[in-house]
Amino acid sequence: MSGTSLTIDLQTGLVVVQNILFAIAAGALACDMLARHTGTSALAMFKGWCFVCACMLVACAPLYLWLQAAVMSDVPLFEAFSQVLAVLTESHYGMTWLVGLLGAVLAALASRGGNLTGTVITVAGLVIWAAGKAAASHAADTGDATPREVVHILHLCATALWAGSVIVTAATQRGLIRRETDPVAITRFLTGVSHLAAISLVVVLLTGISNVWWDTRGVHGQPMMLPWGQILSIKLVCVVLAILLGGWNRMVVLPDLHTHSRMQGTTFDAILSRFGRLLSVEAVVMLVILTIAAILGHTSPSAS
Repeated sequence: MSGTSLTIDLQTGLVVVQNILFAIAAGALACDMLARHTGTSALAMFKGWCFVCACMLVACAPLYLWLQAAVMSDVPLFEAFSQVLAVLTESHYGMTWLVGLLGAVLAALASRGGNLTGTVITVAGLVIWAAGKAAASHAADTGDATPREVVHILHLCATALWAGSVIVTAATQRGLIRRETDPVAITRFLTGVSHLAAISLVVVLLTGISNVWWDTRGVHGQPMMLPWGQILSIKLVCVVLAILLGGWNRMVVLPDLHTHSRMQGTTFDAILSRFGRLLSVEAVVMLVILTIAAILGHTSPSAS
């Protein structure tokens, strides 16, 4: 394996980590707001998740810049330190990196507060991070601040909300049940998560279709490359699986939760366990989707 190939592999792995961190940060923030809105008493469960993930995004940024400097300069990884400043100050990527770093720092600083201002700034920081990521992707091939890039920002944010809300809820459901003994409150919160995931999914599908249309056209109308198409196909299969799992929970299991939420007993607990098992499988599929998205972002969609 060549040095450049190894560096690109490390980049891809780091993007997987960043995708997951971004999704968890967005999902934790959304779950915190849903918990407040639905009157769930387990707010403390979600506090700190967004802060930790945003801090980790900040920590990942210098490492990714170093890897990018090695790729752009076509030098071995440990010789790329001298190229970092040039990449940062003289390249388009340097500008996008600074935008993403600014967003992550804003999110990290603001997410520690529990007031409305802190929440708004945190949301803005996460969106700015997504904007920096979009500006460094295939979406910026035709220029900055284009409709294609704006659509990709929406796609990144909607994907993070969809995947993140599922992952965070699946990871914290047992803790939620321990802290919140009211079945009505639990059902109300899970219904809110289901609504959020459904709305986010619609945006993901609409923006995803737009992205595929732009990418397969190619900058100069060139045909789609086979590896990119194969990876996209695998991602679509995983998306369909996640939709089926989430749809079954939403259409079949959640109505049963509502029916039995006012009854204390084993029936509600059994239904809640079934909901949690399906949600956990869906969360694993979401992690796979985020991983494939990172690989897709480092694969050229066209021959140009």
